[in-house]
Amino acid sequence: MSYLTLLQTIFVLAFCLLAYVYLGYPLLLAVLARIRPRPVEADPSYTPGVSLIIAAHNEEKVIEHKIRNSLELDYPKDKLEIIVASDGSDDGTNEICRRYEARGVRLNVVTPRGGKLRAIKLTVPTAEHDVIVFSDANAMYQPDSIRALVAFLRDDRVGAVTGDVRLVNGTEKLRDCESLYCKYDRWIKTRESKISSVIGADGAMYAIKRSLFKPPADHVPVDDVVIPMNVVRQGYRVVYSPRAIAYEDGTQTISEEIARRARYTEAGLRAFSQGEGVPRWWQLTEWFMYISHKLLRWLAPLFVLALFGINVALLGHPVWNAIFSLQIGFYLTCVFAASSARARAVFLCKLPFYFTVQHIGGLLGILRWLFAKGGCGWESPERSAVAPSLDAPRR
Repeated sequence: MSYLTLLQTIFVLAFCLLAYVYLGYPLLLAVLARIRPRPVEADPSYTPGVSLIIAAHNEEKVIEHKIRNSLELDYPKDKLEIIVASDGSDDGTNEICRRYEARGVRLNVVTPRGGKLRAIKLTVPTAEHDVIVFSDANAMYQPDSIRALVAFLRDDRVGAVTGDVRLVNGTEKLRDCESLYCKYDRWIKTRESKISSVIGADGAMYAIKRSLFKPPADHVPVDDVVIPMNVVRQGYRVVYSPRAIAYEDGTQTISEEIARRARYTEAGLRAFSQGEGVPRWWQLTEWFMYISHKLLRWLAPLFVLALFGINVALLGHPVWNAIFSLQIGFYLTCVFAASSARARAVFLCKLPFYFTVQHIGGLLGILRWLFAKGGCGWESPERSAVAPSLDAPRR
């Protein structure tokens, strides 16, 4: 094989992988969900004891609103325990929580700070009930959310349930595309849930049977992929409940969104490389979903980079020159969308911009995974002055 043929082959392979990640995999899910569905029925009357664990680090801006939101949930009060797992908070978070102890809210202070996963691991053994619901401090639940989550746990095949967390108060530059991406992600979760299991969960809202809680080591920096996948490893399903709805802040700036994507990609790849939260070797359906939905998506920035770099090396032939012109036009559209308010009003300009922002963040995450020493701590993103509202527009 000649050098040019090798480059052309890599280019085509990168393009096919990128197309598969975002288009091919959803299409396959649609087919599989139709020809071999494995439905799980919810039981709305099922109300087991639930311990709601709220992970928090320096959340004084939103923690009181979160506690009030939790106290107002439509769930039997004698079956709902509320615990705030405060991971080394040194602002007013702990003092605010203590004001609600008389109303049954329990504060578990974890020191020294060791990361969200460690805070969770040290708090779960203190919980009273057989079902654990994990939440973030800025995720505001609809009143019936806990009921909608645990209703699926009546089925003996189900070990964990994730909900629908919707973003509000995000930067206008990303809002429309982020909304479209969230709908796309919900669609994928719905089909995965019909076929087998959702791969991972939303860390702001998921329930798990306590007996199936198998936490990874402290050094693993991500909980919402590893903990649910450890349920899958035990032979149980993780399903999606579209009626369990919460709202949380979207990112406030482009740089914050890039940093968020970088953290998520780095954490996922670090867990994968350490063998944490991956299916067992015989779980072929789950491996297919894990690779398609998670691993290839984490690596997608490399495919994008390969398309551009190899295209540069192949310049000189009219076909490759034309493809390169299309790529340049794509990225010029991104620059235009970033700098022009008029362009941001045009949805077709926003899509390339959102796509590029996500892959810049993902590439940074890959580089940090390869070259930086991983950490377990997390910094709460900048919160908006007003906590997410249940009356906010749904995205």
